[in-house]
Amino acid sequence: MSSSVKYLIAGLSAVALLVGGIVAMNMTDPSKKEAENSESSAVGENTQEPLYTGSSDDIVTVEVKNDAGGYTVKRKTKATDSAQAVFTVDGLENVTLDTNLVDGFAPQAKELVPVMTVDENPSDLSIFGLDKPKAEVKITFDGDSAGSTEFLVGNDSPGGSIYLKLKDSPAVYTVSASFAKSYLYEKEYFVSKSVLEKPEDKDMPVVKKITIERPDLEKPIILQYTGEDKSGGTAAAHKMISPVDAYLDVSRSADYTHGLFGLTAENVLSLSPSKEELAVAGIETPSCTVTMETDNGKTYVLKTGIEYGGTEDEEKGYTGYFEGTDVLWKFDKSAVPWVTLKPEDITSSLVFGSYIYDLKSMTVKAGDKTEKLEFTGNDADSYKVMLNGKDLDTERYKSFYQAVIKAPAEEIYTSDEGKGELKASFVLTYNNGDPDEEICFYADTAETNKMIITKNGKASFKCHASFVERSLLPNISALEGSGEFITTW
Repeated sequence: MSSSVKYLIAGLSAVALLVGGIVAMNMTDPSKKEAENSESSAVGENTQEPLYTGSSDDIVTVEVKNDAGGYTVKRKTKATDSAQAVFTVDGLENVTLDTNLVDGFAPQAKELVPVMTVDENPSDLSIFGLDKPKAEVKITFDGDSAGSTEFLVGNDSPGGSIYLKLKDSPAVYTVSASFAKSYLYEKEYFVSKSVLEKPEDKDMPVVKKITIERPDLEKPIILQYTGEDKSGGTAAAHKMISPVDAYLDVSRSADYTHGLFGLTAENVLSLSPSKEELAVAGIETPSCTVTMETDNGKTYVLKTGIEYGGTEDEEKGYTGYFEGTDVLWKFDKSAVPWVTLKPEDITSSLVFGSYIYDLKSMTVKAGDKTEKLEFTGNDADSYKVMLNGKDLDTERYKSFYQAVIKAPAEEIYTSDEGKGELKASFVLTYNNGDPDEEICFYADTAETNKMIITKNGKASFKCHASFVERSLLPNISALEGSGEFITTW
């Protein structure tokens, strides 16, 4: 089991106790004070000469032993006249590496110029943490730099550097933390945190469907591609089909429909995680499963596990497993927004989303009154409207429809409980052969100031009763007249 997963198991409370203990120890440990005095006495003894030098192209291996398990960076291909040497990390050949980290490692390791000499011949290496070093490093060169060098990495110095000494020399130096810190990491440090790359716009596949499943959801949230021309006037190319049939707000939904592309992890917890590790991280019973289907035939699945963090210095996040990478990840909370998504977070307030030219007919019922509207033409010049078999002024119809589509989906509601008297219904048929759509408004017996809205027989939303009573019903009654339609309520 990786040390990262062991850390996860230990829990945040244990970490807090450990940190507190370290702080207390640092305040009382005499060796810390002695090391500080040693460094203070060495002020002015800046060392400009490197302790060793070599060419990054001549590095064969960098072998690191540390408490985190260590790693070996090794040359994969030798340098040529036209290309630099290429490096990899032993044991990570089957995962994607962070090329910036790996490519930058050899130039850093090729030579060592210390910040200062702390002690030429110390009597007690424990003062600097070099009796039991945090890391032992061996760098092997060939070519013009042929040979090897070994050094030990100790504690942080009071000045913010790190103590270091060559293995076969007594002198203790300080070196920059940026040089030495990488020798303290696990090999997973070099794994690319890019979980799924974002394609160029020209190569971006169509996301056909996003399915979000969580234990706290009675029904999954399903977002389905409908095409640019069927967006309900919201400019969103996707529509929610579960738990309700609803249009999406494009400004709030894009991160959920396309957010898997460009997904980046905060850290690697474990490579090729065992069943035990996946169980500990909560992946076997995921807190959220996101499935993305694309038009190129590929399906991507992300599973999140337990929540972690949330301290003053650490953002909340989740463990995660992306099928196909065989890596147990840590994700910032902001990187996996599907974990806390509610349907109303991304839905539009529109109940009716059809353009007037999309419709073939509309049948409206309210009480004993039935109105049948039929439409022909698909532009302003050819468009005609008939009401109950008679011509209707197109501008009057447009005013009526503009008042109707103000019907607000104020809250999502999926229960049939409380559904009372039917107040009004609309049956819409479409020119393009899409299935008929029925939208109904029912009295709410549980909340008298609300109405329940159903789409195709399924409870979907609630709105204030004032819209139906003060606008919708009067406007239906006035359709055959000549008065103004009511747009406020």
